[in-house]
Amino acid sequence: MSIQSKINWLLTGLSLSLLKRSLRKRVKGEAATSLQNIPLQNVGVFNRIDYVLEQCRNKKVLHIGFSDYPYTEEKVADKSLLHLQLKAVATDVMGLDVEQEAMATYEKLTGDKNYLYADITNNYPEAAVNFKPDIILLGEVLEHLQNPHEAAAIIYNTFAADTKLLVTVPNYMALDNVAASLHKTESVHPHHYWYFSPYTLQRMFSIEKFKLEQLHFGMYYQPQKKINFVLRSNPYCGDCIMAVLSIIKKAV
Repeated sequence: MSIQSKINWLLTGLSLSLLKRSLRKRVKGEAATSLQNIPLQNVGVFNRIDYVLEQCRNKKVLHIGFSDYPYTEEKVADKSLLHLQLKAVATDVMGLDVEQEAMATYEKLTGDKNYLYADITNNYPEAAVNFKPDIILLGEVLEHLQNPHEAAAIIYNTFAADTKLLVTVPNYMALDNVAASLHKTESVHPHHYWYFSPYTLQRMFSIEKFKLEQLHFGMYYQPQKKINFVLRSNPYCGDCIMAVLSIIKKAV
């Protein structure tokens, strides 16, 4: 990290501390009635890729949106494509995607044919269901869907009880979003429909159908890049929200 970068992070940490102090009154009194706490302990911030790989290690993974369109070619070339990194740690990995051109590019560059076309707002192919994944990875997918609630309902109706989901979505309070708002603009990918908060993400995966097992925040870093002190002290300002859930179904 350069000296200028270290100075910027130090100023950011001091600024967040001052902002926290100056806005303290806004989370007290009548304002406190709207506050929503995360119903889990030990919430932290992690390198997103490291966290995903660890959660998927030695598991059968159904990877939705695996091609990372429109960056497929460049990420295969520099070996940063998450799907390729998953194949190095998981027991088995099947890819699902709706971007046919990107999937064809992936196969041409890698020779890997273990993927399926699927519109997850409609249904899952029989082969994906028969794959019987230990974990379904929805990494940076829901924000691209016009109706993500529909996708959550279809997952619930399709897969067996105890199947795990690993969901990552952009965080509404990410530092980039704060910085953009203070400069009278907005930091958002032009293909996104939604931001998420921990509370709104939990509302999408209702407690009657999904058990929330973990919830953390993540940074969009390359593997093994460490999280600095400022971010560790302010985890809710991470780039994304990361949740591990499992499907709940009553015995018939």
